[in-house]
Amino acid sequence: MKKAPKLSDYLKIHFIVILYAFTAILGNATHANALSIVFFRCVISSVGLYLVLRFSGISLRVDKRAISIWILNGVFISLHWLLFFGAAKVSTVAMCLAGLSTQTFWTSLLEPIFKKEPIKRIEVFLGMLVIFALGIIFLTEEAQWLGLLLGIGAGFFGALFSVINGQFTHTHDARVITVFEMFSASFLTGAVWLYEYLSGSKGVWLPIEMDWLWIGILAIVCTVYAYTETIKLYKVFSVFSINLVITLEPVYGI
Repeated sequence: MKKAPKLSDYLKIHFIVILYAFTAILGNATHANALSIVFFRCVISSVGLYLVLRFSGISLRVDKRAISIWILNGVFISLHWLLFFGAAKVSTVAMCLAGLSTQTFWTSLLEPIFKKEPIKRIEVFLGMLVIFALGIIFLTEEAQWLGLLLGIGAGFFGALFSVINGQFTHTHDARVITVFEMFSASFLTGAVWLYEYLSGSKGVWLPIEMDWLWIGILAIVCTVYAYTETIKLYKVFSVFSINLVITLEPVYGI
């Protein structure tokens, strides 16, 4: 049973969306490629959060079924971030965030399926409004179609891992969920990163100069704090409601 949201909950979710809006900006300011950004972000956030939990005395013992789902969800998060930063790299921050806005539409379809409930027409309608606005942007920015498509893919996986996390928020500590998912994302992106790095693929594979600061902010502020707090807010808001607010991310980002 969800708690009634307070004014502080509404303010918090908007503050978190502002932090999310900075992710594309920080990623675009980083010289390293999208894969390197995601890999080092996951490593820093997972190790940092693990140390916090250890020093806080919080147990990481969880049933195997939950862990297996979180590990899979870590894969979805990796794909979400890779597509997200990839979109910002190949086009513009605005186009990346516009594609990401389809997350609301995907959530309107996925959340009822996971909850085994009828699809709510009003939620699909609101999601379609976002698609309509996206179409207008596409017509005026046709040269940025690749970034738009990558952003839409990021929106789908963003909706998918959000809905999955929403199933666990009432029974598990949000920080424990996050640390397992970040470790999973670290191993997946790390394996791909190592292969590409050793094969001599073109690109900036190691962060340089200010890159470490930007990636550190992404890891600590935009992941350890913002991501974990978002999972906590699933206790008072539906996943659709939160993702609908996240639709404002392009507004804050622009």
